[in-house]
Amino acid sequence: MPDSYAYIISNNKIDPILSRVRSAAKPERFTRETLATWGFTASNDRAMVGVMKGLGFITEAGAPTEVYDRLRDPNDWKYVLAERVRTAYSDLFAIDSNMNSAPETEIKGAMLRITGKDEESVNRYYATFKTLVGLARFDAKPSRAAAATVEPKVEPTPTASATTDVQPVDPSRTRSTEFHYNIQIHLPVTTDITVYNAIFRSLKENLGV
Repeated sequence: MPDSYAYIISNNKIDPILSRVRSAAKPERFTRETLATWGFTASNDRAMVGVMKGLGFITEAGAPTEVYDRLRDPNDWKYVLAERVRTAYSDLFAIDSNMNSAPETEIKGAMLRITGKDEESVNRYYATFKTLVGLARFDAKPSRAAAATVEPKVEPTPTASATTDVQPVDPSRTRSTEFHYNIQIHLPVTTDITVYNAIFRSLKENLGV
């Protein structure tokens, strides 16, 4: 059983340091000088070397291990971090396999029993543990085969025929049939009014006008 866990007081630096691990060239040795070169010059930042050793990303001499390369993979680093947390804190996960999501009191109580350290030390262990857990992915990593079989859903491109449901309108179906007649009457020139009366009377009787 471990008598202590690696920790860093400035836990807010863990995420940006791991981000720099992914973006910077892989160093021959991960040391305090490496952190200083990356811009992490505070004295508390140096403890990250011990955290990286505790997680197995570098050897005791500071040389990057095989899993360091996975830590640099933008698609894999959260999963490998979860794997290394389970290994580094194996005693905790032996008590509860879901210790990463356990209540604070349970985690601290387990750390206290395992290490036998004072409350201040346990608080420091806990703060670093929770920061690492918050960055890691403990769910199952999708297999490459499954990812390869997923095809993006392609929506059909709308066309005039697909989006327009308007049929040509037959004018004969919307208009009633109407007939118009133009009748021209040529009246004879006469001064006899009875002639005109006879003509108009005949029109009324035969055409209904």
